[in-house]
Parts: sequence; structure tokens; C-alpha cells
Amino acid sequence: MTFAPLLLISHSRRSHHSMPHSAATALLLFFATAAAAQQLPFTPVAIPEWVQDTAGVGYTLSTMSGGQRAEAARHGVSISEMNFVDPYYPYYNSSLLKKRSPHVPLDHLPREIAEYKKLGVRILAVYPPTLQGEVYQNHPDWRRIPTNTTTIPQIDMVKYGHGGMLCPLGPYGDFFIDMLAEILEKHRDVDAFSFDGLHHGGGCYCQHCRKNYLAETGKSIPESDLNNPEFRRYQYWADKRLEDLIRRAQIKLKSIKPTVALVTWSTNAGRFGHFLSVPRNMPARMNLLFDAPDQELWLDESNRGNSIVPAFGVAYAWAVTNHRVAFSEPYLMSHGNPYGKDSFPAHEILRRMMLCITYGCSPSIAVSQPARMQRDVYTCLDEVQKRKPWLTHKAPEPWAAVVMSDTTKNFYGRSAGMVEDRYLAHVLGTFRACVEEHLPTTVIEDWNLTPEELKKHAVVILPNTACLSSSQIKALDSYVRNGGGLVASLDTSLFNEFGDPQNNFGCADIFGIDYRGLPVQPTGNDTLDVNFAKSIGPDYWEKRRNIFSIKLAPNTFPLTNQKLAQLVGTDLVTFKGPAVRVKPRDGTNVIGTFHTHGTDQGTLPAIMTRTHGKGRVVYMAAGLDAGYYQYSYPYQRLVLKEAIEWAAGSVVQPVRVTAPMCVHSNTMRQTTASGERLIVHLFNNVNTTGGHAFPNDDVPLREETIPIHTIKVVFRNGTAIKSVKLQPEGTVLETTQTPDGLTVTVPRLDVHAMVVAELGR
Repeated sequence: MTFAPLLLISHSRRSHHSMPHSAATALLLFFATAAAAQQLPFTPVAIPEWVQDTAGVGYTLSTMSGGQRAEAARHGVSISEMNFVDPYYPYYNSSLLKKRSPHVPLDHLPREIAEYKKLGVRILAVYPPTLQGEVYQNHPDWRRIPTNTTTIPQIDMVKYGHGGMLCPLGPYGDFFIDMLAEILEKHRDVDAFSFDGLHHGGGCYCQHCRKNYLAETGKSIPESDLNNPEFRRYQYWADKRLEDLIRRAQIKLKSIKPTVALVTWSTNAGRFGHFLSVPRNMPARMNLLFDAPDQELWLDESNRGNSIVPAFGVAYAWAVTNHRVAFSEPYLMSHGNPYGKDSFPAHEILRRMMLCITYGCSPSIAVSQPARMQRDVYTCLDEVQKRKPWLTHKAPEPWAAVVMSDTTKNFYGRSAGMVEDRYLAHVLGTFRACVEEHLPTTVIEDWNLTPEELKKHAVVILPNTACLSSSQIKALDSYVRNGGGLVASLDTSLFNEFGDPQNNFGCADIFGIDYRGLPVQPTGNDTLDVNFAKSIGPDYWEKRRNIFSIKLAPNTFPLTNQKLAQLVGTDLVTFKGPAVRVKPRDGTNVIGTFHTHGTDQGTLPAIMTRTHGKGRVVYMAAGLDAGYYQYSYPYQRLVLKEAIEWAAGSVVQPVRVTAPMCVHSNTMRQTTASGERLIVHLFNNVNTTGGHAFPNDDVPLREETIPIHTIKVVFRNGTAIKSVKLQPEGTVLETTQTPDGLTVTVPRLDVHAMVVAELGR
């Protein structure tokens, strides 16, 4: 990750000290109590009001001239980065770091602070969290040791004056907090802090980590191998210790200035490359200790840019804040290898920013761009400003919840090379199906599997959520017994929260099934047509493992979908993907079966349904969700849709959108001083050149759009609606009361629009 300075576009120009003293005191009291008693439940940080009011993010104001900064402020930029310490030197007279920068005049910071204040721009102080040359040189024992050795890393400090990575889990963590406190005490105009690379790198073997781990667990740190249960427990320990560092930093900083915030890059919040960081660099839950995390959104070839992944990445970045405040910066580059802005279309800037808005993140942008792109960036910032009244103080309107489990990703995925196929494919396939069928869907994390959170949703989807704790299983059992719907697949609950395998599903009583292992695979190769054989590579057979035939039972709910009945009916159809063998219990209905070609193991249950208490359950032993991401057929999407709607039972969707599958929709509820409103975001994701390039390296570089006409939106929850407008234009939409609910029609969607329904009190 490379650091780009950060700025925010604030919703209002409130006082820098807007948090009431009583609220700050209560916050500090909580933090002090939590620090003194580590057994207390994890609690997110309280967010200052000015962060809540933030509606957009940008970058690079510190590199611009005074005139350029003034123009950026005119387009809505109201908080900007300012470097106080770089990896080599501090920019002020520090009592902790003695080597002040010879390249930055002592009056630099006072002049910068004065200019920002004159422009009404808040100050975001930048500090490199684990890279500081003077500390690295003076404290060798504070250096991170990435492998199981006692040898301290050595770097040529003349050639590489920044040194190497420091370990935040030991004494350097305390120094880090002291540095932030010193910056804030000396410069009270600082409003927030931003860091790049605030993580433990997957763990550390320095003498302090060894000593602390031994003292707290009685064990030595094992080799870095997630297949080793002892290392999985060590990583959990390292994660908790890093969380405690951020908790203590918040205590210290907010005791100095209650409204100061951590508005910083996250290294585990939806960037695809971070999904592949296994072991993880930081727990996703740590995002709740930031006032607002920021996600790097890459749409290049290595990050699956021309796929469903970017949309899911933004939705997940919002999810790991518990849907409070999150930012996402879509990088403006035409390719990731090599990096560059060559031939980057102006239209693509708007597309990427509006995608962020659609899925709940305030979009960030690098404001300073090449001359040929500069005006287009300002135009897009203006588009964000037009939408600002509907972008803050919002929450998802619940119906279906899709779980993305950081624990399962790390402790079940277990390696960067396996995690996409083994786990992420299930989540991404489910999300894709929900997007294309316009099902109101909220992405949640596994820590949201509590009684309080579950009851918000009509149906909860567990796409191969392999790792679940006993308390999470208990909460799911109670949720379903009391009428909730559940859809699960493959190895869900077959492992505990540490990734230890169990003999049976933890949710076996909920699913009404028992685990029986993996299907038998064929041993031989089928005979190939001679001409076809000439065109295949040596990996042909490896890629074609796990090929099954699936058959849906007649007179079952999936086939009530007319399109699905036309696509497959009760014929045998191909399924390529993961599957497990299970044995249904009494009362469990098998509505789909599969069998493996070339084996004699017979027909196996693929899709099962049952009632559990007042609730409905669908379990899929065949991973249709992963298949729909990896090797998709349209029938897989429709089976997933029907399963979700059947499990939801009589709880209808709050909003139903009828539109082509290229249209993304997302419904949010906004609470303001004047009342509440439902906001239906509509995003046109059509790509007129999508799929024309070599698939592995295809990147969305959209130059045009095809307008979508006559999108129908139905509000079905019975809430009194006073008026409906299409925003940001303010066009009044004519409403019609139909048996389904209050219906409006959006005449035309170009890139992004919001259907805003003002609710009656």
C-alpha cells in the first residue's frame, strides 16, 4: 500500500469542538473501564458529530498550491491531510524524536495550519504508524521479526533511512500513542489522524511479543501456519492486542480533544488484496475502533475489477463499521500493472464514485490529477455535493442479511491461494445473485450474529460460513425458532470460531441434517474428441474436478419460478463446484439431488428445506453460491433467489425494484431533524465493452452509458409515505397505489439516481 494524503468533504461547517463535554466524559469513562477490565464486551468507539456529517472524501490537497486548495474547497473539500511526521523526520520540534527534518522549515506547519483554517479546511494529521527511521535505529528490540527467529532484522540505515517495520504490539505501540498525543497537544487545531499500514503484518516474533504471549498464555509463539490450531489462537491474541492499542490511543487522544477522530486507511475492509492477506494483518472488527475507516478500492485486473467484487468490496467496507461512517477511494488508474492513468476516461471517474455512494461509503478521490483529468474530478465532486443531503445519518433498510465472516476467511480459508475458491466465492456468488435479482440485501459480519442484530432481518444467509462459535449458533437457533429465515451452504458451522473442525455441523439441529464427508470423485478421464483434445492444456482435468449433475424435485418451491422451470425444469443439469455429503433427518425435505459422473455412489441430497420452530431453513449441500461466482449458470441465481424468498416466509421485501440485472439497487433509511425517509439508490452498471477483452485482464474503463428506462420501484412495508422524488434533480414522481404497494416509475437512469420517499410521522 502506498500512502496518499487524505481529506474529507464535510456536510456542514460545525465547530471543531462539537461534542458535548458530558458525552466526552462518558466516552472516556467507558474506555477507561474497558481498559481496566479486558473481559468486558467489545464496544465500538463513539463517533464525533462532524464525522457523522461527512459526505465525501478526497486526497492530495497538501501537494497543491494555495489557489488550487481554494478551488478544491469551493468544490466541497473541508478537511485535508497535513504531514507532521514522515518515515524519516518530524516536521516540528519533538521531545520524542530528536532528528527534525532538514528539508522542512520550522515555520512550515504554522503556515499550513493558518492557510487551512482560513479556507475552513479541517486538519488531518498524518503519521506513519510502523515506519520511523530514528526509532528503528535506536530501538532494535522494537523491530518486527516476521519469522520464527530471534535474529533482529538489519537494514542499511544510510541507504534506507526509513528503516523497516516496527512492532506495534510491544513498547513501540506506547511510543506511537505518545507521538500522537504530542502532536495533538502541540497543535490543537488537528481534527483527525490518518495512518497507512496500521497493522501487525500477520504477527511478530520479537522478544516483547514472545515474552507477553508466554506470560498471558503459558505458550511459545508457534510457526506461522494457519493449519496449526495453536497459530490460529496466537493470531487471535495478536489481533486483540492490536485492538487494545487503538482503544488506548482513542482514550488518550479524546482526553486531550474529545472531537478528535481516527479517520484512517484500513488494511482489512473490502479491498480484494486484503481479502487475500491470510494470515490477516488486522482483524476486521478493529474498524469499529476507528471513527471512520477508509478503503482503497482497486478496480484493476488483479482485484477482479470487471466483476461483482468492487460492488461487494464497498458494501463490506460499510459493513465493518456496523453501517456507521466509512469512506472508499476508487483509484483512478487504467490498469494495475503497470500503474498509470494512460487513456483513463472521464466517464469512469463518475462511475466509480457513484458505485461507492450506492453501497453506503462516502466516495473519496485524489483531487490533484493531470491537467487533462482535473476538471472532470471537480465535476464529479460537484455531483457528490448535489447528493450530500441524502448521504449521511443513514442505515440499511433490513430484509436479507448476507454474512461475510472475517473469521471464516482467515481460519478456514487459511492461505491466499485458497481463500477465494474455498470461501469468498460463496459470498460473492450470493451477493451477485441478490444484486441481479434486486433483493434488499445488507452485508453483515459474523460479530453481528447476536439476538439483537439478527431480529432486524427477515432472512439471514450463511454462504459457507464455516467458523461459528457456540454463542453464535445459539443465537441463530433462537432466531429461527422465533420465525427468522435461514439459508446456508456447504461447511457452515462445521468449524468453531478458531477454525477447529467438528465431527458434525454445529447447526445440525437447525439444518436437520448430519455431516457425512465429501462426495467420491471419479478416478478416470472420459474419452475426448480428438480435435478437442488438441486444444486443451495439462490443467484441463484439474479444472474439471467436482462436476455433478443436479436435479430439482417436481412440485417444489424453486420450480414455481416460471423462468427457472423453463431453464431446467426437472432435467439433470450441470453443476461445477464444491459439494458435501449429508444425511437428512426426519422432517427435512430433499428438494434437489446431485450425483457424480463416473461413480457408483448414487444420488445425494443437494438442497434441503425444513421448518425449525416458527422459522424456515434452506440448506445447500451443493455450493450453488460458489458456482454462481466461479462457473455460473442462470439457474443457480434463480435457485438462490427462490431459497431466500421462501426462507423469508411472509415477511415481504420493504422495497421491490424491477429493472435489468445491470442496475444495482440499495435501500437505506435516513434519519434527520425533519424526519425519516427511505432512499433507494439506483446505479447503472452497464459496461458497453465489458467482456470484450481477455477476461483475466479486463478492467472497467467505461466511456459511455446506455440509459435504462422505466424502472419500477414499489414501497411495500405499509409505512405512510408523504411524497416521492427523484434526486438529486428533485423531480416529483407520480405514485400509484397497487396491490403490491405504493408504486413509482423512474423514467430514465443514466448513471446514478435516488428515489427518495419522505415518510409520515
